[in-house]
Amino acid sequence: MRGDGLEIAPNNINNTRLKLKRLAERGILVETEQGLFTQPRP
Repeated sequence: MRGDGLEIAPNNINNTRLKLKRLAERGILVETEQGLFTQPRP
């Protein structure tokens, strides 16, 4: 368990990855490399 109370479990990692992929599909984020997300430049 980390200091902020969040466990780093495979389930949490997969849920976060799916959320990031959804944001990338909507154009809110850009996946520059596999697993690396950033905000698009204006």
